[in-house]
Amino acid sequence: MLAPDEHKALADLFGEGVQERFETGLRLVVLPIVELSPGCSPSHVMGIYIAGEYQGYRSRLFLEAPVTLRSGVSPATTMSVLLGRPMYAASIQGVSAALPPHQAILAHLRRYEAVQ
Repeated sequence: MLAPDEHKALADLFGEGVQERFETGLRLVVLPIVELSPGCSPSHVMGIYIAGEYQGYRSRLFLEAPVTLRSGVSPATTMSVLLGRPMYAASIQGVSAALPPHQAILAHLRRYEAVQ
């Protein structure tokens, strides 16, 4: 379960309504509003962070729409149905699920900036 201080950190970053959910053995953190880097399209999306191994990745950040970077490049993505909705994740390796969730999510988002 999310500790109260971690829930507050997530709510401060991603809006009220952050939830921790469990689905088919996965620990999911639902993020109401994820702001992407300036120039990305879309600029705001709903997200789901998977805090643990999934599809060969140590952790995953899924967004409700594929992202186009400000350079016009669309990173390679995969689609999964999570909590009954299609979600998209860029191929981002190396973000440890051992990090507190807010730090891991920010590490995923920094990768979007790095490939622009």
